[in-house]
Amino acid sequence: MSINELKIAHPIQADAIIFDLDGTLVDSADDMTAQLNAILIERNLEPILVATTSLFLGDGMRSFARRAFYLRGINNIEEAIDTFISRYEHTDHPMTKPYDGVIETLNALREAGWQISVCTNKDESIAIDILKQTNLLKFMDVVCGGDTVSFMKPDPRHLGALVARADYGKLPKIMIGDNRNDFEAARGYGIPFAFASWGYGSVPDDCKALNLKEFRDILDIVGLPGH
Repeated sequence: MSINELKIAHPIQADAIIFDLDGTLVDSADDMTAQLNAILIERNLEPILVATTSLFLGDGMRSFARRAFYLRGINNIEEAIDTFISRYEHTDHPMTKPYDGVIETLNALREAGWQISVCTNKDESIAIDILKQTNLLKFMDVVCGGDTVSFMKPDPRHLGALVARADYGKLPKIMIGDNRNDFEAARGYGIPFAFASWGYGSVPDDCKALNLKEFRDILDIVGLPGH
């Protein structure tokens, strides 16, 4: 994979960071899988391991559930998807946690004057709720979910919608995510991309990006001290 190791001679020139959510800021696979498996068990079907369901993340909640339920041959799949989303939306997410170093790094970025937002294919209200529960929403200018815009990542117009909401138009920007959808959206929008290697996804072999080994590496790529 042609992702550059983290050796920064000159920091990225940017004033705004746009983050993906699942697999980048928070580890949410356990809670999402628990809701899926509850529905499978109710229908006398075999639960799915988190190692498998985590591969289904990145394309939005309906796609995530559809792929899992299809794997088990569930009947009335659209009804099951609706049930999954409703339950996930209306329950707490006790197993969803920020990755190591997230809160400290975001705090350092904010103190240094950086603008921070989230662009996620997850439903926006659920994303906001998760950010509240994990104490991360206070760092965010804008959260732009996949259900409140006309185009989801990898379509770069999803990033464009966030930029318009946050009024980032004239600011240099960088996208950080763990999925090829994040990379393709950033490439299509014409901004730098850094790969969150701790997450669930992967990026294409031709991805020209910085490979972040841990969340605190972000401080290095933007030239902040303390890492």
